[in-house]
Amino acid sequence: VTCFLGNDNKYDLAYLREWRVLYGHSVNFYDHTSGASLVSKVCQGRPFDREYWNNALINEINSYLRPVFANLPGFTIGVVLCSMALMIWACHISTELQQVGSFASAIYRLPRGTTHVSLKKGTRCIESISCRRLILLSGVVAARSSIAVMLGISGGMWLCQTRDVTNIMLNAVALLFILEIDDLLYKVLAPKHAMQYLHSIREFEVGSRKTWAGMDLSSIMKLLVLVVTVVLFCRYGIYQNALQAQHARELLCGGNLNFVYGTHPSLGPIFITETEDYNLTRAASMLPGIRPLVTDVVFQFSPEQVKKWMWRVNLPGRGDLAVKHLPSVGDLQKWLAMSDQQAPEETGYGSKSYGTFCKDMPWDESYWEADWVWSTVKVLTGATSCQEARPFCDKKDVPLVRMLCPQTCGCTQPDSGLFVDNGCRQLCQKEEEFEGSLNTTKCVESPDIHKSKVWQRWWKGFYDKNTGTWSEDNAMMKFAKSGAPGNCSFLSSKDWIAGSFCSHKDGQRPGTVMCPITCACRD
Repeated sequence: VTCFLGNDNKYDLAYLREWRVLYGHSVNFYDHTSGASLVSKVCQGRPFDREYWNNALINEINSYLRPVFANLPGFTIGVVLCSMALMIWACHISTELQQVGSFASAIYRLPRGTTHVSLKKGTRCIESISCRRLILLSGVVAARSSIAVMLGISGGMWLCQTRDVTNIMLNAVALLFILEIDDLLYKVLAPKHAMQYLHSIREFEVGSRKTWAGMDLSSIMKLLVLVVTVVLFCRYGIYQNALQAQHARELLCGGNLNFVYGTHPSLGPIFITETEDYNLTRAASMLPGIRPLVTDVVFQFSPEQVKKWMWRVNLPGRGDLAVKHLPSVGDLQKWLAMSDQQAPEETGYGSKSYGTFCKDMPWDESYWEADWVWSTVKVLTGATSCQEARPFCDKKDVPLVRMLCPQTCGCTQPDSGLFVDNGCRQLCQKEEEFEGSLNTTKCVESPDIHKSKVWQRWWKGFYDKNTGTWSEDNAMMKFAKSGAPGNCSFLSSKDWIAGSFCSHKDGQRPGTVMCPITCACRD
């Protein structure tokens, strides 16, 4: 049994601490599918989400430390089972020692002299014993009691260190098997006549037990020794084992799980950002709402239905569905690597094109990619035409709407008031419609521009896009939130406001058409 008493490597607290620092919160092991840190995935995920050793350790700790009663957190399943198994094991060891003690007491009561065994009516009785046999039997008693004590201690320590609740009772049964090996060997290997001879010997008489107030003092003493032994094992074995399991769980899954860090490999400064709680039903790498469509594709895709680089199918309740089929994983990764600003610019034959240009693309047979892209828009917005998709033109998280409906959303017009333009094809600004409208714009600023839909749309788009990124106390955010009640003079209140309003940034259209003088368009 002593070979099982070494420390469990799974509970190396120093290693668990290093694992959480170097792996659990490292951005290098960030889970892109769920948007969670590795430690959040390990601690909050299910068995399929974890590696084998993570799953084995966490399941073992959680089962061991699960309270039997909710209002008694220290009264855990593991502690209770270990205590019960330890009590049973202690009772068996006590029985063994009691048998050894009774045998020793009996042989020491026998008269000394030559060994004499009498036979009366088939029953043998040892009348006296020689000193040589007494010494030999004393050695047997010493060996048997020593084995019982060592086995009792090592077995108790083994039970105390067992944290797998499914193995606690199994280990207790295994110990009982070890304790009974000598009886098993005797029954299997001892000659028949020797067994008959031993069975014919009358049991030794050990005398009567002393009592006090009607109670057996020997039984009381054994009960006290048993209780003290079990309490000592529980205090210095089971309790320490539970404490180590609790420390391991705290190191592995305690505190804030939802962040990752990175340190610059050559410069050294540390960066940190919050992440999401691990949730398999929420995929951070997918747009909200796209998951049902992905599920249908996963369970319905058939390579035999692919024609002309497109898998087309009609699904009950969803209608016509198409998915772009690519020749390799490398090509797939290149398509996914394109940003929502690069994708609209791809229009050439053989390029990574979505088939969008500078005009609204309908959902009909004239548009080869229609089933592919419009089925996605339908899932995200419920719209099946540009007219129905109009309310989503200013949403920053659905650039596909602006790709499909550039005219409806105002991508092709400089004075539409559109703020977010990711998904808008920038080459459309060189088209005749865009340049013609820009050239006819007068270089004047209306004092009542706050009444125009263009002004209101731009500031609403500004506020919606920057909510959660910019502080609500920011001057531009407060102005936009209040309904943009002023005019272009507001831009001159602070230098940086005009710079932000007039500059063209990625995914943001400037408001220079509305305030050309303040934005120095004359220059």
